[in-house]
Amino acid sequence: LKEQKIPKILLMGKAGVGKTSMRSIIFANCAPRDTFVLGYTHEVAEIRMRFMGNMMLNLYDCGGQNEFIKQYLDSKREQIFGCVEILVFVIEAEKSK
Repeated sequence: LKEQKIPKILLMGKAGVGKTSMRSIIFANCAPRDTFVLGYTHEVAEIRMRFMGNMMLNLYDCGGQNEFIKQYLDSKREQIFGCVEILVFVIEAEKSK
């Protein structure tokens, strides 16, 4: 039998836009009100998880601080972007007052 490839998914975006909150709500059944206590992700949080029954995912929650983004694009480019199947870029949308 051929070994099943586990898809690599990147969550990226600027610091504080809600990547970790989104991950917690969608993949960990966390209530939205409970995400306010989550801190910033430092560098990359790599999570292997089961989703929708049998599907395995490698989820990379990438910290959005400027120094980490610079590393992702320079010294860690292959480590971060290699073999990515899905890139989710999260932005913060807010109504101007």
